[in-house]
This record gives sequence, C-alpha cells and structure tokens, in this order.
Amino acid sequence: MSRSQPPQQNRGHDSPHDSHINSSQQSQKLLEPESQRESEQDLQQQPEANRWRDPLRHGLWLQQRGEWRQAALWAQQILERQPDSIGAWNQLGKALQESGDLGQAVHAYEQAASRDRRDVICRVELGYLFRNMAMPEEAIHWHGEALALQPDELILQLNHLCVLPIVAQSNRQIEQLRQRCVQGLIELEQRPRQWRFNSYPMGHHPFYLIYHNRDDRPCLEAYGRLLTAAVQQTPPPAAPAPRRKPRIRIAFLSAYFHAHSNSRAFEGLIRHLDRNRFEVVIVHLSPGPRDAVRLRIDACADQVLTLNHQFEPALRQLLALDLDLLYFTDIGMHPFATMLACQRIAPLQLAGWGVPQTSGLSSIDVYISSALAEPPHADSHYTEQLIRLPGPPCCFLSENLERPDYSRDYFFLPPDHLLLGCLQTIWKLPPDFDLLLARIAARVPEAWFVFVEGEITSHTQIFLERLQRSAPAVAARLILLSRMQRHEFIALAGCLDLLLDPPYFSSGVTMFECLHTGTPIVALEGEFLRSRILAAAYRWIGLPSPPLAADGTAYVETAVRLCADPAARQRLRREIGVRAKRRLYDRREGIDAFADFASDRVERLWHEAAR
Repeated sequence: MSRSQPPQQNRGHDSPHDSHINSSQQSQKLLEPESQRESEQDLQQQPEANRWRDPLRHGLWLQQRGEWRQAALWAQQILERQPDSIGAWNQLGKALQESGDLGQAVHAYEQAASRDRRDVICRVELGYLFRNMAMPEEAIHWHGEALALQPDELILQLNHLCVLPIVAQSNRQIEQLRQRCVQGLIELEQRPRQWRFNSYPMGHHPFYLIYHNRDDRPCLEAYGRLLTAAVQQTPPPAAPAPRRKPRIRIAFLSAYFHAHSNSRAFEGLIRHLDRNRFEVVIVHLSPGPRDAVRLRIDACADQVLTLNHQFEPALRQLLALDLDLLYFTDIGMHPFATMLACQRIAPLQLAGWGVPQTSGLSSIDVYISSALAEPPHADSHYTEQLIRLPGPPCCFLSENLERPDYSRDYFFLPPDHLLLGCLQTIWKLPPDFDLLLARIAARVPEAWFVFVEGEITSHTQIFLERLQRSAPAVAARLILLSRMQRHEFIALAGCLDLLLDPPYFSSGVTMFECLHTGTPIVALEGEFLRSRILAAAYRWIGLPSPPLAADGTAYVETAVRLCADPAARQRLRREIGVRAKRRLYDRREGIDAFADFASDRVERLWHEAAR
C-alpha cells in the first residue's frame, strides 16, 4: 500500500523535510563579486545579439544568479548553434543537476564526455551524480576515468576512493565499499609521491562512514592527513598571534545557515551567546539562499562575511578577521569547509554535534559535546579534545516548532490502524533496520509502517527493493508519503502511534521536533555519539522508564510491548509531551557552559602569548 499527499518537496538536510546531499558545490568557478556586478550591468544594457559574443560567459552569469531553468534553456540555445560545444554541454549538465533533473544531467555530461576524451570536469561531475543517485559502481567508473587522465591529482584520488553507499543495497555492499575506501586511503598515504592539488571539483569525503556503526577515527585521520598535506604544500599565510581584545572574537562557519537543520541546531547558541563577552561573526561559505532563516541568523551577528569561492582568497579573508575561536559547524558535509578546516586560522578551532563524529583533523582542537550523550570511554573516538558540557548539545528554540493541528485525514492515513513511523531520511535506514522491522511486523500483524520518500527517486527505489527482499511483511504493510514542509512533518509525527528510531544514527534535530508532539520514540542506544542523542534527550527531560534498548532484541520487545498496550502508549505520550516542553527547549545552561569554557581557554591563550 502506497499513499502520497499534497505537501510540496523542500530541499534541505537532516530529515525527510530536508537533505544534505551535495552536488559538487565548489565545481562552478564564480566571478569575483565586483566582476559579477559589472557583468550584470553590462548584460542588462546589451542587446540580445551581444550575448553571443561570449555565450558561455552569459551562461555562467545565469548560473551565478541561480537562474537554473534559464541557464538550461540558454545552454540548449548554444547547442542548437554549436552542438559540439563541450562547455555548453557541461553548463547544461550543471543547470539540470541543480534543477533536480538528474537523469537529464547525466545525459548532458555523457555528451560532453563522448565529445572530449580528456575532459576531466564532466567525468568528475558524472561521478558525483551517480554517487548521489546511490549508484556507486557507476560513480567509481567515472571517477576512475577522471583519475586516469590526471593520476597525480589528490582530489581525483580522494573522489575515486571515497565513493560509499548512500542507500545501501545490503550489508555486503557496505563492507566492500567501506573496505575499499579505508584500505585505499592507507595505501595512498604510503605512496612516496608529491601530490598535485589543483582546482578540480572536490566533493567526496568519507562522510557516509558515519552510518556504519564503526569507529571511523582511523579512516578520517588518514583522509585528514592527506588533505592537510596537500592544501599546505604552499605555506599558508601565518595566523595572527593571540592578543587580548575587549571581547572574544568567535566565528561560526557553515554552508548551511539558511533553511536547514544545522541552522536550527546552532541558532540558539549564536543568538544567546553573551555579547558582553563575545563578538560573533557569521561566515557563509557561499552566497546561498537569502531566506528568512539566514536573515534572522545574520541579524544576530556583529559581523557577517561571505567567503570568496577560491581557496586562497577565502583563507586570507578568514585570517583578516583576527579571530580567537573558529567554530566549524559541519566539517565533512561541504568540501570547501573541510579544506579550510585543515588550516590554522584561529588560535582555537572547534567542531561539534552538527556532525556527530570526529573531524579527524589535527587542526581542530576541541569537539564540543554533551556529558549525558557521551559514554565514559568516548575520548578515544575523537582526534580532538572532547569537551562534555552539561545539558543538550544545543539550545533548540521553541519558536522553531510550528505544529498545525492536522489529523490523519490530511495525510490520507487510515484513521483506525496502528501506525508505526520510520520517518528518518532513507539513507539513515541501514539494512540491519529492515531485520528489526521484520521481527516487529511478525509479532504485530496489525501494524502498518509509515515512511517518507527520499529526495532522489533512486534512493526510494533502492530502499523499497531492499525491503522487499529483507522484510516482505513490512513492504506489504508500507505507507509511503511524499516529502513535506517542516510544519507538516511535525504534525505527521504527532499523528502516529509510535516512532521507530533507526539504529546506528539517532534522530538529531528531528528528535527535538518529534518529542515536542509527545509521540514515543523507540531507540537503540549504541556506542557512539551519533546513536545516543535521543537516549540523552530522555535523560535531559528526566523521563522515567524511557523506551530505550541496548540491543536489537530489546528494541523489538520494547516496540511490541508498546504496540500491545494503548494505555501505556498514551501515558508515555503525555509524559514525554509535558517533560519535553518543560525541559528540552530554550535551555541555556549549555550555552553558559560553552561561554565559560571558551573564555577560560582563550584567556589562557592570551596569557601565554603575552609572556
């Protein structure tokens, strides 16, 4: 059974109402801001015929304005006149890719590749596309073709190795591609070679290791050493020495300070950090969408900076800020952020729960986490010094929780069925989750399972095919909803009887959103931070007898017990709703503890520099 409903698709990150799949966001060479303004003025004043003097430049201008549909139409006009224009085929591929038409983007890049056997860019872009479409074999093929053309380019080596399954077909596929990546990085480090580091698009980071329930520190450190050695081949400008200032200068750097889950994760900290002690700078990696969320975050800052698209000018911009602290909120999610994080830009450089695992970079000094989320032995999971602060890892603002009073009818859900929600984005649902669902389905034959489709069609197809093989009883009682807006997602969570958190990667921002509704979430608390956020939330709100499990059998038993006892579910729903509203949102003790930690650490740096 498959049902869909009216809400429109919304592109973003953490949950089925947003996503963090990267196309090659650094692959397009931007015009310098002054040049771009001049280009706009020139083109507005020029007659149509003059655009044909440099048609590819006009296409680039359209792309920089984010006018992807017009950019695609313009590239098609160029191809009508010049059908063998490699640049036009590549621009068409980029425009279609950004418009979400991935199949036609593949066709355009393949046309460029067939016309120029030595075009590296189109082959790299094809590798990105197939990786993002969860087709790793095809991605490896095209990255391999690019690498064969430039075997000394480190970026091409890393892109070729770091193809990991986004939506895995099986545990066997995970193991094969994981081992290929890990072993390849080890061998790459051992090669006595001076790697070149040019401006080819970089997008692949071993980020998707995070969903495999393994200790990823050795692999991330190997990746970090390779990348750091490459970006530092040309000695970078020296970072300013620590010096005492009236206020501590801290910058938060991200590509996602807009309508995205990482904004919701950090907005409370950015807004409420004590301005008597801190001067706050917001650093955007790219112009990005200037939506209401971005404008709201920018309004909280003492200074806002949008970085140049090129590495060395961007590095100089950051060094000129004369920072005391630099907080990288999402290392690994954006290639440019990872490259910058390899450098020493500020005396103290931080990462945190925006990506719930170590950066693997020696240039990141501290990882900010929560005392209630980390196990006692967690220090060994991090390259950085692990700092355990009290309370939740973020100050989640209750004003960001809009819950309309939608009933099941709004989502075309059956009114009287027992509905179990599996609402995390599809790539967070590992093959082992299928087996847990199959055991629950066998024990609770009246249950139906609610999922939300992936942003990319192939993700949903791969997942459904896998479910047919591994959990046919679940596939037979599956309700698949279309993607939706945030407020609809929160309302949906409130309509369901029980939510099932996937193993290995717990809910993060969506946990804050779903607990607000009171709907109980069954969770399996694991070894690593990424599988412990929801369990920690139950501790933060002081929930007695939370629906937590330490292993798969206990997870199934907990879900089955709650399915069989509607009165217990209702009591738990009321208890979670009351406690979450009272204790989970707008909490500032973590902010105060962070401010004290940062002040103490920076004060020590200032003191040491003055000696």
